[in-house]
Amino acid sequence: MRIHKAAKLYVISPTTIVSWKRGISVKPANRSPRKIADGASKQDIIDNPDAYYYKRAARLDYSKFGVERAMKRLSYTRKESLGHSKAS
Repeated sequence: MRIHKAAKLYVISPTTIVSWKRGISVKPANRSPRKIADGASKQDIIDNPDAYYYKRAARLDYSKFGVERAMKRLSYTRKESLGHSKAS
């Protein structure tokens, strides 16, 4: 059976049939896991509780977004201070 006839019969694209014949499969990702260790994050929070995410990321050698995700995973939230630093 020709590709175009089969495509009309099964109501699919001829390109789909060609890719099935070639056996195209999904390639695995070639990157290493980027999860920050919980111990390192917790220790950094204890040592530097008021640090900005970008400074914490530089210390831990990760991205700012990776640090934000680790903080969320650890259920860490930043508490607002009661007094404004420039108010006094």
